Amino acid sequence: MSKSKNSDENENQGEKPKINVVDRRHWVSEEDEDAAPSEGLDERYPSFVEKLKKEAEEKDQRLKEYIAAFKEKTAETDEFRARLQRENETRLDQFKANLFARLVPTLDNLKRAEASANTSADFESLKQGINMVINQFLRELKDNEVHVIETNGGKFDPKIHEAFMVTDTDDPEQDNLILEELESGYLFKDKLIKAAKVKVAKLKP
Repeated sequence: MSKSKNSDENENQGEKPKINVVDRRHWVSEEDEDAAPSEGLDERYPSFVEKLKKEAEEKDQRLKEYIAAFKEKTAETDEFRARLQRENETRLDQFKANLFARLVPTLDNLKRAEASANTSADFESLKQGINMVINQFLRELKDNEVHVIETNGGKFDPKIHEAFMVTDTDDPEQDNLILEELESGYLFKDKLIKAAKVKVAKLKP
């Protein structure tokens, strides 16, 4: 009996116990579920690449259209700029022609005054001829909105006057007063063409 008991114990010791392990990690089942439909992912992959390719082609086509439209707009702008420049040059040439056409008679009068001075010693006639030319020239300037700057008896204004000479004075009332005009100044509308050169009184320190 003891032998039978010992043999049973030996047999039990020779057998390995069976262990069942249950993995209760929640992410394990999720990974298995994600890995399961691999065949479906492989089927969707080519269609996804085709979609990306199609979108890239559409964007490339739109980019080409934008570039073409930009080039067309740039060409229109360049053409407009060139046409505008030609029109401005034409207007400027017409303005010059009109101006010179009005100045030529003044030159003719100067030539006549020169001829009169060469053929006679009548300085009074020469003086009258020169005055006539000056008045004619001033009239042309006025008709074209060019005005002579007034200086006599006025105060010095650095915006329109140039102090060519300065004279000291003891009279405070004459400080910064224009004493003499040395060269005339001119304005075209409100734009300074030439500053008037003047002699100015300056109060002594």
